[in-house]
Amino acid sequence: MHGIGDVRFFDRFARIYDRVMPAADRRSLAAALSRADGDIDRVLDLGGGTGRATIAVDAGERTVVDVSRPMLARARTRTASGPGKPTDPPGPLGAMQGDAGRLPVGDDAVDAAIIVDAFHHMPQQAAVVAEANRVIRPGGVLIIREFDPSHPLGWLLVRAEHAIRMKSTFYTPADLADLLADTGFAVDVLDAGFEYTVVGTNR
Repeated sequence: MHGIGDVRFFDRFARIYDRVMPAADRRSLAAALSRADGDIDRVLDLGGGTGRATIAVDAGERTVVDVSRPMLARARTRTASGPGKPTDPPGPLGAMQGDAGRLPVGDDAVDAAIIVDAFHHMPQQAAVVAEANRVIRPGGVLIIREFDPSHPLGWLLVRAEHAIRMKSTFYTPADLADLLADTGFAVDVLDAGFEYTVVGTNR
């Protein structure tokens, strides 16, 4: 699911991840989820780490899938303010250690899958999209929030991640839309800039 160096980085970074990362963009995720046909009850967050994006989604069943055990340990205690904050009710979030390219989930089992700020860490990206296509029901959506390497800040991010030996592979919005379309999704690019959102509706 992630390059080995990337996983080791997030294993070490898990304790402070939520202190330094901004909250997920709730409005962008809601707008993307609204593209689905029918209700959104079951959501997978692929490469979801501590659950910082999952907690922003309104759904009855929310499951974080990641390969990093320390990140998933944080997700299991996630609340609206962060992992283990006693002032908030728990998510609740499910947590599953696994590979987004080989999901232990049945066909047409979920209404949506989200990948927020993580797709560039996944080395077998075509396999991840194909697995999402398999597990998302017809009319459900795959939502990917990513960083545009053609944007000046994206250009800097690419070089920064490669400088610390991450094996990141970034897509422009058009190239990511093509990857989803080639897998069978009907695709919309919802916004643009340093971070952008691509939504694929399963047909």
